[in-house]
Amino acid sequence: MTATLELIAGPSRLVIAPAVGGALVRHRWRDIDILRPAPDEAVRDGRVRLMACYPLVPYSNRIAHAKLKTADREYSLRPNFPPEPHAIHGVGWQRAWQVLSSHKDEAVLALDHAPDPDWPFAFRAEQSFKLEPDALSLTLSLTNRDSRAMPAGLGFHPFFPIRPGLHLQTRWSGMWEMGEDKLPTRHVATPTESDFSVPRPVDRWKIDNVFTGWERVARLEHDGHTVVLTANEVLSRVVCFAPRDGRDFVAIEPVSHVINAFNMDMDGVKDTGALTLPPGATLTGSLRIAMIGRGHR
Repeated sequence: MTATLELIAGPSRLVIAPAVGGALVRHRWRDIDILRPAPDEAVRDGRVRLMACYPLVPYSNRIAHAKLKTADREYSLRPNFPPEPHAIHGVGWQRAWQVLSSHKDEAVLALDHAPDPDWPFAFRAEQSFKLEPDALSLTLSLTNRDSRAMPAGLGFHPFFPIRPGLHLQTRWSGMWEMGEDKLPTRHVATPTESDFSVPRPVDRWKIDNVFTGWERVARLEHDGHTVVLTANEVLSRVVCFAPRDGRDFVAIEPVSHVINAFNMDMDGVKDTGALTLPPGATLTGSLRIAMIGRGHR
């Protein structure tokens, strides 16, 4: 069985699988699954796509056709999610992480990356987890350890269970439409069906898009409790994924850039969130997931 870490803080429990992409296995509060729990066999077999949440580093979502454009050259990456032709979600989710520290209610993991076919730059990533009785704080940092400037991005990929009566409330101002190849085609104002400025049910919302102008706060209102997501200013975009194909979850993924941002930026597209880290520089994103019981706000 893959080794896991368990953190405890009052009624909150968090299980982490360092060797399975540094991912979260489950997050329970008052015996409620706040995140979609991973089956035991998924942990045993290292099936990170079934985890409750995993880190996106050193980029989020897809790089078109696994070709990374930079100011001085184009790099060929390994398509790491067959049969898709793209590179997706960086390398962190497919690597084992080292445990730097672990205590009753907090832990720190690290990943040191040397250039390889998945990513041609050296970096160090760290994840910290801080569990409180009514909240979970996640921090993800990316440091460029290469001698060259490095395209950089990060984010979190949490999966939230859809239960009867679930409503979402958040605000964003725009959305990137997607082509059949799952790449952005056109930036548009938020469509009516994706306007959650007032709480609306999500049980029929089918989505796989990135939203811009996000207020960096989202509320998931269940019948007996509310989950509040709050991201820092680095995570200014959000990818939402609800396949509605029998998998009853909605992934709300705070990220630093839009899909295929590095290539779009090189092609002259504005406001993609694409960043370049100088050697030695660090980028840090954080996400707080707070739980509120009935009768509280």
